[in-house]
Amino acid sequence: MKWLYGLYIAAGVALFFKMLFMPDQVFDADNRAIVAAIVQDSGIPNALTGILFRNRLYDTIFEVLVFTVAIMGVRYLLANEKPLSTVHQLPDQPSIVLARLGATIAAIVSIELALRGHLSPGGGLCGGGGRGNCH
Repeated sequence: MKWLYGLYIAAGVALFFKMLFMPDQVFDADNRAIVAAIVQDSGIPNALTGILFRNRLYDTIFEVLVFTVAIMGVRYLLANEKPLSTVHQLPDQPSIVLARLGATIAAIVSIELALRGHLSPGGGLCGGGGRGNCH
């Protein structure tokens, strides 16, 4: 577990030095040259798609970083917790059917978001009440 902390610290230090010693490049050209450069760099004919693919990489990396740190924190905080009471199953058949129906609907929506969510303006965080205009 400690090696993972070291990995995150190393990634943060590398990003800091990248920003410190490699400033952003500025184009002194008209708009068509910028679009042509983006299309050439990304290899995708649509310049907007090329920009989104390039920026989504960093977005996804930092989302994974945030989720990993959150999961590690919850695991650390709840590692020694003992349950206060036993968990009882639902006793009646209608409650069981409704619980299974709700779980099925939640699974279908989550699969749909996993397959199509990255194409929407909110990215893959639509289901988590994140950012953007998720549809």
